[in-house]
Order: sequence, then structure tokens, then C-alpha cells
Amino acid sequence: MPKVLVANRGEIAVRILRAATELGWGTVAIYTDNDPSHAAFATEAVKLKSVAEYMDVNEIVRVTVQTKCTHVHPGYGFLSENPELPLALAKATANNVVFIGPSPDVLRIASDKMLSRDLAGSLDVSIAPGVRVASAADVKSFAGTHGYPVIIKALDGGGGRGIRVVEVETAVDEAFKRCLGESPSRQVFAEKALVGAGWKHIEVQIIGDGTGVVNHQWERECSVQRRFQKIVEASIIAPSPLPRDAIKPLLDASLKMAGHLKYHGLGTFEYLFNTQTRNWVFLEINPRVQVINASTEEIVDNDLVRAQILLFTPSTTLASLGLASPPQPPAAHAVQLRLTAEDPARNFQLSPGTIQAADVNWPSGRGVRVDTWLVSGPFSKAESWTVGTEFDSLLAKIIVRGRTFEEMADKARRALKEIQIGGVKTNIAVLTGVLDHRDWQQGRVDTLWLERNLEPILEAGSKTIISTTTPDVVTQVVATSGAANVLLQPGTTFNLVVQPSTDVAQALKHTLTIDSIGHNAFPNKLTGTMRTSLLPGKLPFELTQSASTGLAGDSDSEFADLNDSRHIAAPMTGKVVEAHPAFKDKKIRVRKGEPLVILSVMKMENSIVAPRDGFVSRVGKGVKVGRVLGEGMLICVIEEQEGVVSRL
Repeated sequence: MPKVLVANRGEIAVRILRAATELGWGTVAIYTDNDPSHAAFATEAVKLKSVAEYMDVNEIVRVTVQTKCTHVHPGYGFLSENPELPLALAKATANNVVFIGPSPDVLRIASDKMLSRDLAGSLDVSIAPGVRVASAADVKSFAGTHGYPVIIKALDGGGGRGIRVVEVETAVDEAFKRCLGESPSRQVFAEKALVGAGWKHIEVQIIGDGTGVVNHQWERECSVQRRFQKIVEASIIAPSPLPRDAIKPLLDASLKMAGHLKYHGLGTFEYLFNTQTRNWVFLEINPRVQVINASTEEIVDNDLVRAQILLFTPSTTLASLGLASPPQPPAAHAVQLRLTAEDPARNFQLSPGTIQAADVNWPSGRGVRVDTWLVSGPFSKAESWTVGTEFDSLLAKIIVRGRTFEEMADKARRALKEIQIGGVKTNIAVLTGVLDHRDWQQGRVDTLWLERNLEPILEAGSKTIISTTTPDVVTQVVATSGAANVLLQPGTTFNLVVQPSTDVAQALKHTLTIDSIGHNAFPNKLTGTMRTSLLPGKLPFELTQSASTGLAGDSDSEFADLNDSRHIAAPMTGKVVEAHPAFKDKKIRVRKGEPLVILSVMKMENSIVAPRDGFVSRVGKGVKVGRVLGEGMLICVIEEQEGVVSRL
């Protein structure tokens, strides 16, 4: 009996394990501390020592041999596009373990965006001007020839990582450095940025059996993006609303490239298409199962993951699966909405936290499908899940199908109203606002549309949630945190005990009484006025819950004083991957706009810059490279003069 190791986690691991189980295969999952939910769907599970081992070729090979697997499925992300994994499996296993993905030679081309561009160019497929760059100076030279804006991309980036659009020369150095830091191979290239009205992002779904026989499964539009990062992509539509004669050249180009590669398995060929000029360019190949395959599955009525697995069994071809003939035109429309643990009101900042099973409700009904790793009940027995900084923010994919676009959209809006998620903030208001917007409904969306319209979209989506929710759960939904609704009314009184030392006798007792309530979304946000024995008179207050994971309570760290302009606080939870030289040498002057620390969140690097010139008088407690800082923690103290020592 075949047996597959799923070298991944989250919703895609659940998806693959389910498909393999349906085929009667043995299954093996790998997992880490605080992230075991997907392992419940496997017949065996192996615990990794750290998150880093998901990216360790030798460790994946070791687990494969240990569990006597016949196949390895990499999912997406992690090692899915690394040709070293199939090569290592072939060398280390006597039984010739099958890698469920393209050959190493095809992976080498497809996982390198410049090699993919070279392939396209050799086959007369249109590409944008681009060049490999080894320095920021190379980027500036390229822009000198082709003009700004340019886009810097990691050769092996993905999920929005390793991509920066540069509008002016002064921004090149920092953008180049960040892209380099987010590239596993530390290789980047520059490309003319095709942005502005009319440019849509179109993806063609390809499937092949490795013999040169390839076919498409139509296309998807995924133009609702933010900063070209699909991890916060709001919606994906299949098929796209573009005319069929406009799509045909993209389908033909994809088949030409896939046929040349003798492509094996699932692949996505990506393009930019200008609706005003009908010009288009090839972008890249994703040589794996894709996050957004699910919307295509709904319009072609084909389980693509099942088909992918079967194509790596003896004598299985596209013909034997009934997939060799040109597909029929889709008789349905589908949309996929990515529900993420992010706070749109705070620049889509990651919202880490703990989600309780009792605080989760998923939509259902005809035409509604939910792919998620937040699965509880008698099977998985999970009582809670942790959203941290190591993985992406995806909580679930809400996939909705309808016979017409209008029916699909109506079902999608209804499905969003049924979602309840507690413990973290989500992007549900943005998803709702997108579906309600006339531009989206009429297909007038380009790759910068969400960025241009984010504020009114978020506002409209929030109002829709309020107007369609019963009063006793309004605050819970608006805050996108399903913590228990706390009844707080004017007159509610609290006893506060402050104990400044270990001496219980020194404890100070105070009384707090809520005088009036302005906005009640407790514990996420509470505003109003209060009376307290701390100070006389009526005091306006605003209590806002931090997105920190509780690191603030760590004895090896400290809060910044937000009332002290010298204090630089971490605006998000993330791992320190780089620190300013002034942290070690107090004589080095910090300049306004220079990065003080680089925080890595979901493997994306975020620069926390100095708000003014000065000298670092003190580094926050415990701040060093490799340390995870919680939101609000003190990064450093900046003084105007050298030699000033900060004492708290």
C-alpha cells in the first residue's frame, strides 16, 4: 500500500491528508509544539524539534526513511520548490521514494524566476524587462534605463515575500536589503513594475503527466491584492471576467511552456494582463499545488489534489484520468476568500493569539466550502489553536460556488456573516467590504485597487457587519474577536490592588467605577469615562487590547513608556533579525529614518526606523538578534546627546 509523508502543516496538510486517506493510502504528518492540529488527520505523526526543520532537507529525508513512506508530498511553501529535496530522496532511499511534484530539472527552472523568464523568452512568450542584480547599484542602473517604478524580487520568493516596489532612487538601498533578507538563496532581480489602472493578475492552472501531455483547467483572477502580497489577498475569482478571446493567448502560452518542460503534476503559470491595451506579460511559474487551487476545483468539478497524487502512481496519465481532452467551458463561478489573522486597521499587522474552539463558527450550506486547520470535535479533539509569528496568517479559505456571478456573490456575503473567530483579529471586514463594492461586482479591479480603496472598503465592511448582526453580538463581530461577550454597564465597579513590592502590607487599594460607555468591544476596545480613587474628577479613557501574544509578561523584557518620546516601542510582535550598530557601540549616531531593528513576522522583514536623530542610551531588556519581541516592548531609548544614560 502506498504511504505518503506530507511535509507541510495547516490547511494544505489537512487537504492532502484527506485526499490520500480517500485513496486508501497510509499517511504521515509532521508537526511542532503548539501546532499539532493537522496531525490528527494522519495515521502516523512525527514531532519536529523546531519550525526550522520544515525547511531541513535532511530531516525530511530522515523522517521519510524512518516511517517507510513510498511518497513525499511537499504541499506549498517550505521545500515544495526546492530541487534538493527530490534529489536527496533519490540518493538516500533504496526503495526510490516518489516526490509528488515536478522533476528536479523542472523545479530548478520553475523555482528561479529569472530562469522561468528565460524559458518564456525562448518560446516567444511576452515578458517585462528584467535583469539579475547583485547590488542596489545594479537596481539603480536598471531603473536608469527603464525608468521608475521598478520591482525588486527574490528569485525564490513566494507568498509576497522578497518583493518590493521602488518608486524613487532613494528607496532602492533599503528595498534591496529587505528583499535579499527574505530570499532563501539571497538572490534577487529587478523588473520593470507594471502597475496602475487596468493591470490584472491572471493565473492559469496547468496539469501534466510528465510525458509531454499537458492540459489547462482554465484560469483565475486574483487582482485584489495589497502590496502584491497574496498572503493578504482578499478574493480570487474563477474563471476571470475577461473575454474568452483575451484569455486564450495566456492559456496557449502556458500550454507551450508546460509542454516544453514535460510538466508533471500541478502548476500555476502567472501573468499580468492590461484590460485597456490587452497587453500581457508572463510573471512566473508556481510548480506545486497552489493556495488558490480550490476555486478552480469548484468550477471544473475536479479534485486537483487527488488527481495530482494519482499522477505519481504507476501507469496513470491524463488520459486515464479523463483529463487529456480540452476542458469544457465552466458552468459555474467560484470565489475564494482568505480569512487571515491580521488587523486591517493597523496596516494588516499580524494578530497573534490563542483561538478557543468554543469561539469558532464556520459557514455551511450549498455551494460553501471551508478549508481550514482550525478543526475540532471528536476527530481532532482540539480545544484551542495558537497563532504565532513563525507561520503565515491564513486561518481558512472560504470557497463559494454559484451558477452565476451574482449567485456566487450572494452566497459569499451570506457565508461571511456566519463566521465567528475568537482570540485574534481578522480581515473579515475587508472581505465584506470588497464583496459589497461596485467595482468588484462589475469586474473593475486591478492589482492596486485594494490599496487605493482600503479605507472606504474597511469602513463599509465594518458597517455591514454591524447592520446585519444582532445587538448582543455586535461588539464581538466588529472587533473580530470572539472572546466571551462581557456585559459592562455604567456603574460597574472594580477593586484594583497594586502591589509595588513583595511586601503585601504595602499593597495599594483603589476603586474604579465606569461612569459612561462610548464604545464597548471589550476586551478588544472599551471607551468612555470613569471615576477612580487614583485621581479626582471624571476621566475619559480608552482601553485597547494589544495584539501581543503575552510576551509582555516575560521577566526578560520590558514595556516602553508610550508617554516618553525617547522610548521606541515594538509596533508588532516579531523576531529580531537585525539590529543597528549603535546597540553595541553607543558612540554611533542614529539618523532619522535608519532601521533600528528588523522584525521578522511570517518570514517577512519589517523595518522599525528611528523617528529622529540621536544616540542609543539604552537597549531594551532582552533585545537581541533572535529574540521575539511582543507588541509594545521597549526596543531602545534614544537621547539627543551622546553619553546620556537612561535610568528607569
